[in-house]
Amino acid sequence: MNHHQSPPDPTLLRWGAVSGLLGVVTALVQVAINPSYADDPSMAIQQASLSHFLTFSRLLDMVAFLLLLCGVTAITSAFSSGRGASWARVARTLYTVSAAAGAIATMIVGSLPDIAHSWATASPAMKPGYVAAYDAIDNASGAVFSVSWAALGGFGIVLAVALRRSRLYSATVAWISVASGLALIAAIIVGIGFHVPAAFVLLVLGLLLSYVVIVALGLKVWRLATGLQQEALPIAEPIGRLTGRVADDVPASDSAVS
Repeated sequence: MNHHQSPPDPTLLRWGAVSGLLGVVTALVQVAINPSYADDPSMAIQQASLSHFLTFSRLLDMVAFLLLLCGVTAITSAFSSGRGASWARVARTLYTVSAAAGAIATMIVGSLPDIAHSWATASPAMKPGYVAAYDAIDNASGAVFSVSWAALGGFGIVLAVALRRSRLYSATVAWISVASGLALIAAIIVGIGFHVPAAFVLLVLGLLLSYVVIVALGLKVWRLATGLQQEALPIAEPIGRLTGRVADDVPASDSAVS
């Protein structure tokens, strides 16, 4: 039996496209204001105790995760049945894992300012304990972020397959999605396995390319929603034809003049 998938709601697609675009903008703003701390935990905790931007940066990060997840959910729902829809659903699941892991890591990082402020008011004998706790939590958040980036890399590769199977999307966007996924996975392998500084470059490249894909697909989905909405509009009959049809439907006896 053939199962026909009903067309997606144009309003939902438009809101999803807007959500994805706003999510990209929010993520870029978060990166711009995100404070950078030293690798040495004793110096990093001192810098965190004097900074008030980390909490606001984490809040923007959470908003970006939510907006991007809503956008990707709408974008992947636009794939028609039998033309990459199954791959799009797998990609959506991977992105959900990525967003959830990223949100958990963000909440972990959000506790670092509290530890830093407690360190600042602690006695000299207690300060090393706060430094150790700060370092441990920072490492834990990095591990969870690695899960998020790995899932995002898988999303890019699987989404590229869905894009190639669909006839609605550009092959260029599919290749960009593949490059994003490979860069993110390579960053995880190089960073964890070999501790090479180039891993950070690969990570930034993969994230930026994923944003390019979401923006491109968001604009495409907006145009698709406009087309669906126009197809759903009722077709008005011309006035002349409508008048003639009414005249034809009137019985001759009713139109005769006595």
